[in-house]
Amino acid sequence: MNKYLAVLTYDGTDFKGSQKQVNSRTVQGSFESALMSIHKEFISTEFASRTDSGVHATNQVASFRSSKELSSDLWVSSINHYMPKDAKILKCIRVDKDLNVRKDALEREYVYKINFDRNISPMENRYYEHIDYHIETENLAKVYKLFIGVHDFLSFTGRLAPRDISTNREIRHISHVENEKSLEFRIIGKSFLYQQVRRMIGSFLLLMKGKITINQLSDMIDNPKKGAINLLPSSKGLYLSNIKYDGVRI
Repeated sequence: MNKYLAVLTYDGTDFKGSQKQVNSRTVQGSFESALMSIHKEFISTEFASRTDSGVHATNQVASFRSSKELSSDLWVSSINHYMPKDAKILKCIRVDKDLNVRKDALEREYVYKINFDRNISPMENRYYEHIDYHIETENLAKVYKLFIGVHDFLSFTGRLAPRDISTNREIRHISHVENEKSLEFRIIGKSFLYQQVRRMIGSFLLLMKGKITINQLSDMIDNPKKGAINLLPSSKGLYLSNIKYDGVRI
């Protein structure tokens, strides 16, 4: 049996997340259905990251085992033949059998897109969080420094977050690009808690609206309390944009 790594991209709007669920349309379910059509038997898959309902991906990673030996191009064309229009395979390569796409990921990158044009187009409204209030971005660089490094991010989790896991996580990079009508955040870490990225963005929005201060945000990090950040931006602005591994080029 060979082990293969597949890179997926998908529009998450009409999926109930990436992880397979009973009686729900998911990315993993669509992927495994495509593999079953090719193999004529069930082929299990493992995804590197779980994305919530409505979250998009430009570079999600999944693995599967198969006795078939196909070229990368043939795997891509064969799988995509059975994939839905809103989810496709970009690459499929043979990897070491011991590679664990979830545990061996060195870092994950997320992008969050915000549009503040008063008359947002229907197309952009599908893929951007839309806000119609004034924001100030001048203090964001100072805020990013609070998050860099290892911290307890309990304040940035929702009520459905598992209770039996550590809430310590490492943030390695935060930046943003701003233009006339939009703001795009980029956040990199080894792994993230449930809803952590969106609640981090929520904290930035609260700060830019003047609803909280930098000192208050710093206190939420130093003295974590579950649900402290209660602004949860929509999933439509969030993209899983990259995952890195040692010795594997995605």
